[in-house]
Amino acid sequence: MTIREMLQYLSTGIGITFQLVPLCVVSTLVLGAVLGTLQFRRVPVLSQIIDVYIVAMRGVPPLVVMMLLYYSVNLSSSFVTAFTALTIYHTAYVTEIVRGGFEAVPRGQMMAGESLGLTYPQIIFRIYIPQIMLQIVPSLCGQYILTVKDTTLVSIVGVQDIMWRARQLIAVTFDPILIYFLAGLIFYILCSLLELIAHRVERRVTRNVKTRLQGV
Repeated sequence: MTIREMLQYLSTGIGITFQLVPLCVVSTLVLGAVLGTLQFRRVPVLSQIIDVYIVAMRGVPPLVVMMLLYYSVNLSSSFVTAFTALTIYHTAYVTEIVRGGFEAVPRGQMMAGESLGLTYPQIIFRIYIPQIMLQIVPSLCGQYILTVKDTTLVSIVGVQDIMWRARQLIAVTFDPILIYFLAGLIFYILCSLLELIAHRVERRVTRNVKTRLQGV
């Protein structure tokens, strides 16, 4: 088997990555925004529960989360198991990013908004979010590149991604060094492209937010 044939076979697993990552981005961003806002408000009891969740996810590897979910919950497919595990794990980090963004805005701006007669949602969307976006977009971009790397774990639960196909090739070629090098090369290219896209998104968001703030 030639290197070109190996790359072609490995590349067929990229589709799984392209399915998982956008779904994880949406789910973690929505959940992280909600939990991060609750953390900022320090809702009694609920905030303590979220604290425990965040500490647990920070101290446990994503592979352990995935395996616990795989053996303890009967989900419909290995893909759903992998998606759920990645969402649970990375939502904790997105929550902290969002909370940190809120904390970076001076508390006085909340009181200033209240003195102007703005409701809490109006203060959040008109005052906080434009400034928060400048703070959290770089961190979010970095977090989602890590999410791409963590998709290498999904083959453990039977998802036929790049790493799953790499193990199939190793069983045929008996050349793990070459196969894993090629798999690593594919992920390097994917992450490099995502990093370029992330930088463009960051510049565009920064420009749009600054324009909006100047207009206000």
